[in-house]
Amino acid sequence: MAPIPTTKQLELGDLMDAMPAGALVIDGVGEILFATDDVAAMVRRSPDELVGDSVLSYVSEETAWIYAAAVAMAGDYPDVIGGPMRITVVASDGTETVADLWTKNLLDDPRIGGIVCLITPESATGGLAEALSALAEHEPFTAVAAKVALAMRGHPVVSDGAVVAAGPRGFRLVAAAGVPDDVLDLLDEGPWADAVATGVRSLHTDLGELPAPLAEAARAAGYAAVWVEPVTNGDLPARGALVAWRSREGLPSPNQITSMHHGASIASMAWDRHEATA
Repeated sequence: MAPIPTTKQLELGDLMDAMPAGALVIDGVGEILFATDDVAAMVRRSPDELVGDSVLSYVSEETAWIYAAAVAMAGDYPDVIGGPMRITVVASDGTETVADLWTKNLLDDPRIGGIVCLITPESATGGLAEALSALAEHEPFTAVAAKVALAMRGHPVVSDGAVVAAGPRGFRLVAAAGVPDDVLDLLDEGPWADAVATGVRSLHTDLGELPAPLAEAARAAGYAAVWVEPVTNGDLPARGALVAWRSREGLPSPNQITSMHHGASIASMAWDRHEATA
């Protein structure tokens, strides 16, 4: 086993490159003072090219206000770490990457002199927070379900998501994020029927247990496993299911199950309100 390096042996540049996140330092108006390689790679630039640009040049119009608010709050609350807040990073070629933003105000620190921004891969927690906000703001049920499905793409679940509804004529799609039409066209053949009937999650660690047409379409789409969480208010059969299509085989971890359970709970609350106002 290689010897463990001491603090003195660690080079700052090597440590920054090894971090599982990207970092920026910006001034009080959002001008970039420093950027790591990971952040620069997100926007197809070098770190030196980013210095002097406005950070708002590299986020979508829809999420620019989040960065602006983060900067403002970092100034108002210097002792508070802000985040996570979900942003969309826009590269020079137009490619968009959803990520979570964390901030800390070190403007008064002579060693830093700026607001440190940590940019991490998108999290399910951030997506579910958006779904809860949509629920609180009385957005349509389908809009809340769409945010729940999208949240499943974040860590730790890292899957394509779908919310399906059960009815007397079979299943219908409510919302999906990333799942191709070839898979969605086979709603009546999936494992969600068991989850809806029993109210118990259905975990398929590989695709061998699925009906052949669905398994074939799923493999063609790059999936290797599917996890199903019932969307229920306690009554049986459940009203529908949250489906996570995974590119890797295996069972979910406790953190992954927790994220799926939270997503299904938010969808259920939105469903209750939808039915009450229908």
